[in-house]
Amino acid sequence: MRAVARAFVSALCLSSSARADEIDIQHWHNLFVQGRITAPGTAPDAPPSPALFYAEVQPRFSLLAAKPDRVLMRGAIGWEIAKGLTVWAGAAAIPSFAAPNWQVNETRLWQQLMLTDKLGPLSLLGRARLEERAFEGAPDPALRARAMLRAVYTLPTEDRAWGIVAFDELFVGLLGPEGRTGFDQNRAFLGVLHKMTPWLSVEGGYLYVQVGVLGADGAKQQHTVLVQTIANLL
Repeated sequence: MRAVARAFVSALCLSSSARADEIDIQHWHNLFVQGRITAPGTAPDAPPSPALFYAEVQPRFSLLAAKPDRVLMRGAIGWEIAKGLTVWAGAAAIPSFAAPNWQVNETRLWQQLMLTDKLGPLSLLGRARLEERAFEGAPDPALRARAMLRAVYTLPTEDRAWGIVAFDELFVGLLGPEGRTGFDQNRAFLGVLHKMTPWLSVEGGYLYVQVGVLGADGAKQQHTVLVQTIANLL
């Protein structure tokens, strides 16, 4: 696998117009669970609780370097303002791997506004997120904004259990030390979704990550095999 990854990167380098961009190949596996916070003793026929919870673990592995890269751990509580409209607030810790040890080199607080809608077989999601980021060894925090648009098209199969997924997410640094402001990165994904049960689904596909402006110092192109396991208890 490592030899195949290196051959793939060599081909990319030959065809790329970006003269000094770092290139990596990674595998990410995101594990999500979200649901409603219900008080003990709530009657089964009571209206759904507007209080929500969310938890995520996201290990990342570099196929090119054949080693773990980092693990993102994120949690939040939310509130359903109206059907399809929610607000969230949470925190995250991101341990990274520097052989032979793991160390937490970034922590975050974050807030989010999310809107979902359904148009026939097409499910749409838009979200805006603000992150306050603190880095180990850096005296000043950084403020970053993220905006995502995501669409799922349910295929017309008999069980309606398969779909095509696409999303794009833009990251922009708003405040922070040098190198933490301006365009940060963009992620574009295309894949397939399979609904295994009414509340459990798995999706997988290709994620392209562009970090920084191509051709500039510190720019990076990352080709990622992304798998997401989602437990939606809402």
